[in-house]
Amino acid sequence: MWPGLNPTIRPAWMLKGTQRKVPTPGKNKRINVFITLLWPSRRLRYNIYPHRRAKEFKRHLQNLLSYVKRKGYRRLILITDNAKAHNCPQATRYLEKHPETLTVFYLPRYSPQLNEVEGRVNKRIKHEVCANHQHKTLHSLKKATRTCLRTYNNRQKLMDST
Repeated sequence: MWPGLNPTIRPAWMLKGTQRKVPTPGKNKRINVFITLLWPSRRLRYNIYPHRRAKEFKRHLQNLLSYVKRKGYRRLILITDNAKAHNCPQATRYLEKHPETLTVFYLPRYSPQLNEVEGRVNKRIKHEVCANHQHKTLHSLKKATRTCLRTYNNRQKLMDST
């Protein structure tokens, strides 16, 4: 997921004869969010980085593995898309170093409909954080993204308790 300072323009309601103005900052700066949806709780683990490379994906996996150990889980089955950072040689080597804890399945290429994170979480971030909103700084964009993801987790927590 790559939220950026340039807003995503989406259809919006406006009074007849008016036009909503959405300013853009010019050069788009982005943040990169690695999101993992845990099953069956549907809670999220996420990390925000300035880049989307194998190095950052490896750090996200390290955070996931420490979470798994803290919770006392024996195994993490990771279902991921075919993003370059997910299946490059550095990421593959890291995944192969943890066969007892990590099992990886890659989704077929060009099938975002199978990726639940894409369909549920990224769609919500694009709608609530990016669509027709301008963030003046990367800090405000990160803050809005974190708020959106925390709200998602809190909703899942409420649904689990009922």
